[in-house]
Parts: sequence; C-alpha cells; structure tokens
Amino acid sequence: MASIACFYLRAERWVLSFFSHMRTWPAKCLGILQRLRNTDPGLFSIHQLTYLSNGKSAIVYEIDKTRVLKVFAVDANQAAMEHQAYKRIGSHPNIVNLLATLKDGSIVLERGDVLRTVCRFPSANKIPIRRKLHWLTQAARGYQHLHDRNIIHADIGCNNMILTKEDDLKLIDFEGCSIDGGPADACYEWFSYRPSEPQVSRKTDIFAFGCAIYEVMTGRQPYHELQESAPGTNQVQQLYADNQFPDVTSIPLDEVILRCWLGEFDSMNEVIQGLEAFHPDAVT
Repeated sequence: MASIACFYLRAERWVLSFFSHMRTWPAKCLGILQRLRNTDPGLFSIHQLTYLSNGKSAIVYEIDKTRVLKVFAVDANQAAMEHQAYKRIGSHPNIVNLLATLKDGSIVLERGDVLRTVCRFPSANKIPIRRKLHWLTQAARGYQHLHDRNIIHADIGCNNMILTKEDDLKLIDFEGCSIDGGPADACYEWFSYRPSEPQVSRKTDIFAFGCAIYEVMTGRQPYHELQESAPGTNQVQQLYADNQFPDVTSIPLDEVILRCWLGEFDSMNEVIQGLEAFHPDAVT
C-alpha cells in the first residue's frame, strides 16, 4: 500500500506542477524563443517555429520536417537530467539523435512520427505483424541499451517512441529518467504501472513495455474501457496487484506480454529473445 500511496503522491505532484506552470509558460516560452533568436542567429527563425506538443516541463516545436526543438520552459533540473542522460547514452540506432544543444539548454532532436499516433490510424490493423514486431524489437534494444548504462526510463509507452522516415523506431524523452538508482521525476501512464518497490526499476520498465506491446498489437491501451471511469486508475492498479490482466489469448505476442506483466523477464535482453522467438507467419 505504501508503494501505491507514493505513486499517487508523485502523480498528484505532477498534475499540480503542470497546471501551476501553465499560466506562466507563454511568457517563458516567448522569452526563450527570443533568446534563441538573439544567441543563435541564423539557426532558427522565431516565426517559423510551430508548436507540436508539451509535457510537464518542456515544449516541443517543429523546426522542419527532420528536426524538432525541445524547450525546457519550467525546470532547469529537467534539462540537466536530459543532458546527463544523453551524455551517458551516447549513440544508439534506436535512440533519437541529439543534434545540438543551444546556449539556454534547449535541445535539437531528430523528428519522427509518434508510435501511438501511428497505431491509432484507422488503417493500423492492416500493418503487418512482422513490421510491428520489427518496431518492438528495436524498442527493446533501445531500452536494453539504457539499462546497460544504469538508466531507467520510468515512462515507457508508445507516446515516447517515434518512427523515422526510414521506418526505424527510436526512443525519446529522458528528462524524468532515473540514473544510477536516483529518483525518477517521470510517472508511468495510468495503465502501465504496477505498484513496486523500488518504485522504478528494470522490472517496472519491462512491465510498461508489455503494455506498449499490447497497444501496438491492438491499437488500444490495457483496460482502455476503464479510462473514463473516475475510480478507473485505482481499479487498474489493484487489478495488476492481484495479477489480473486483460485477456491476451487472441493477440500476437500474448506470451511475451504476459511474461512482462508477471515479472518473468529479468532483463530487456530476455524480452528481445522472446520477441525474436516469435514467428509472425504462424499468426492466422
């Protein structure tokens, strides 16, 4: 119960922080963009930046079709964490490329299509299983690379994976990760966390990855039917604690999903082995 309380306390702090900063973001962002124009002449034009999305402490803008600008508009610690993570990560084919770091701490990253958006296209059910398997295996390799460097992502999900124009999957968003066992400022999504001690670990990342596999294969989140229910989040956490999971018997990779959820994988390398052992041609 203590772990559940801690998880919800962190989630509550996230919500309060998000809304408390929303009122000040426009002014902060204008100031940051003005500084970009003043300190990096010729790199960007303030009038060409298009808003794409925002999270707890950063806003993402389009630079062009291949690059985005991530502006840390709230908390300098978040920028420092992401910078530290990228320094530790180095280069990996399944982790988004850091293209530049600007003087104010903002970063330029390669651009791609968010996997969740792709999986929710009306035509997503026509995407071959083999192609989805390729994406998931690439994602698992990226997370294995993180874990090998003692980094826990702490927010694994299809919202934090992108597909490049070459159809390669890459991981994004490391501002809330845990490094060397330190605290994680990120929170897993409501459907992808099972109360655990420690609160974030390789096991919690693997559990969330099982939820990502489910979403890629079905186009829906686990227990999606409970999302609109007021007690839905609490109910899902309790179901997971009781080892009650959505039925996956008719879903490709059902065994891999269940083993992620049941904690039977001790590493992402074992997950990769499970993915590679799957034969998509056997799916009818």
